[in-house]
Amino acid sequence: MAPGVFVVGTDTGVGKTAVAVRILQAVVRSGRRVGGYKPVATGIPTAAEPGGDPVRLWEAAGRPRSLHEVCPQVFAAPVSPPRSGLAEGRRVDDALLRTGLTAWQSMDMVVVEGAGGLFSPLGHVTLGVDLARDLGLPLVIVDAARLGGIGRTLCAARAARAEGLTVAACVFSEVAAPADRRSSDPDRSIARQTAADLAALLPEVPVTILWHDAAEFDPPLDWWALAAGLSHLADVPPPRPGAEP
Repeated sequence: MAPGVFVVGTDTGVGKTAVAVRILQAVVRSGRRVGGYKPVATGIPTAAEPGGDPVRLWEAAGRPRSLHEVCPQVFAAPVSPPRSGLAEGRRVDDALLRTGLTAWQSMDMVVVEGAGGLFSPLGHVTLGVDLARDLGLPLVIVDAARLGGIGRTLCAARAARAEGLTVAACVFSEVAAPADRRSSDPDRSIARQTAADLAALLPEVPVTILWHDAAEFDPPLDWWALAAGLSHLADVPPPRPGAEP
């Protein structure tokens, strides 16, 4: 399979899709072929819904292959995939969550966007953590650029490692336009301080910020290098009890 990353949020509404879009665009700018894969989406009637996550991922990658291959399972109700499927008299195909990625194996890289948090249900017997492990991809953990980011993100990173997963990077995403775009804006200062403090707690994991509507991460990261270098490490054993993160 192509190297890649699995983008997961600390919660819903933290800017996960915006981060996945910018990663895809950065890889495209590097001259590599990249695919975006959303195993399951809810809250939209079809994968072709304008402004929906599948369309955003597809366009960011340069429209490779088809929207159905970007997101092979779509349910209309804006709730968890299993509940959304049952509301339509359907079921999430847990096997397809995994096998759908094979459409992208000829790409140089793939960016997979999960749904919700690491332990959110994607299928009837599949959590986000299960899919990330089975796909063998390192995580990009996304949290909103607001107070509490250190605790939320560190919790997700430690939980991921306890489950035997590798963390490729952490991103704080500014999900709404700030009232003051000056560098002295208090909310942006907090985001920078939060990112610096998290980087000190996770010294081996790159930490970056995606400002609202920004075209690039601050600081920029080499997503291809992270994916290529870490994809094979995603199945390492979990840390020993009491080991440092």
